[in-house]
Amino acid sequence: MKKVLIVDDDKSFLQSLIDGFKAYEDKFSIITAGDGIEAVQALKKEEVSLVLTDLKMPRMDGFELVAHLSSNYSDTPVIVMTAFGTPEMEESLRAMGTIQYIEKPIDFAVLVEKILKGLKGPSHDQGYITGVSLSSFLQLLEIDKKTCTLTIRSGNKKGYMHFNDGDLLDANYKELQGSEAAFEVVSWKNVEIAMDSSCSIKEKNISESLGFILLEGSRRTDENDAAGEFSSSGSDDEPFGDLDSLNMENLDLNLADENGLQSPAASGVASKAPELSEAVAANPVLSQFVMMLSSFPEIENATVSAKDGTTLHQEGNPDSSIANFITYVAVAVEQIQTTIGASDKQHTIFTMSDGSKLIVLCGPEVIVGLTVGSSVFPVPIADGLRPVLRRITL
Repeated sequence: MKKVLIVDDDKSFLQSLIDGFKAYEDKFSIITAGDGIEAVQALKKEEVSLVLTDLKMPRMDGFELVAHLSSNYSDTPVIVMTAFGTPEMEESLRAMGTIQYIEKPIDFAVLVEKILKGLKGPSHDQGYITGVSLSSFLQLLEIDKKTCTLTIRSGNKKGYMHFNDGDLLDANYKELQGSEAAFEVVSWKNVEIAMDSSCSIKEKNISESLGFILLEGSRRTDENDAAGEFSSSGSDDEPFGDLDSLNMENLDLNLADENGLQSPAASGVASKAPELSEAVAANPVLSQFVMMLSSFPEIENATVSAKDGTTLHQEGNPDSSIANFITYVAVAVEQIQTTIGASDKQHTIFTMSDGSKLIVLCGPEVIVGLTVGSSVFPVPIADGLRPVLRRITL
């Protein structure tokens, strides 16, 4: 009989779940714990098939428990219970896609469905993950404004990340510190996470957003995976530089010729470079942006348009009508922003029928629509590309 561990400090809530699950005694049994410490003890004694946990608990909270699970029970599915607290938290958690959660107050039928799917395993439902990825965990810390220090291990590598009220202040790995250390750590695979619910760091040493750091970490992971697929050009320099440089006021285009600019095709990556229209090739910032999009394997399709609807660039296999739709969405979002006084840090995400996601971003003069796979985090991509979009003029 498969066992489900439910962790919550509300005894009456636990009892209500026990009573409700009596109708499913033939499918799974229930073990309960009042906090993370009791849950760890239960995990040592029992073979648990799935963990359902609240986040806010005394002594050892849900974040520390999830970190413990990631290090010691990485194949155990996890469902997080949350009351969200803010619309921003709800939007971020929904957009993450790769972590299972359920809202409080609990819809019991939905909870049963999630548990049964989780007990079947990922081979029966590819949308259900086992464990919680590092990127998902870091975003949970941010949206719940957690203060902590993480020790993250991957093989013989060990790094540290420091959060205060959900804000990533600093990171360390060997001689690396700050952003470079964070980029390195988030690119690791098969990590173990240990969490200390305190942070001794007082000064902020990382200026980039967590979303941008996760995007760059993902890019570096993909780049390392693909390193053996291409022959060396004889230079260790990346054609576009590190993505973090694109998040600065002084964007280094690295495109200079005798007139101060040169075509992106001369960057030494002609085999991977997309075909550029004359309008794009004549604009150094826009051309580098387009080439940067082409370097990310997680971006399946890309459409770049001017505010008047003129299509400047398309790659992948976008639908013929997608450019008009993206322009329509961007204009509508800008009008809504103006009406309600929202900030310019907005993006729109659509989940398509095949599970992929369409991200629509609007810069001062350029509109971008990107399609990414169902397993990709759209929010970090939006956060990472937004600073670059602001730099593009036509």
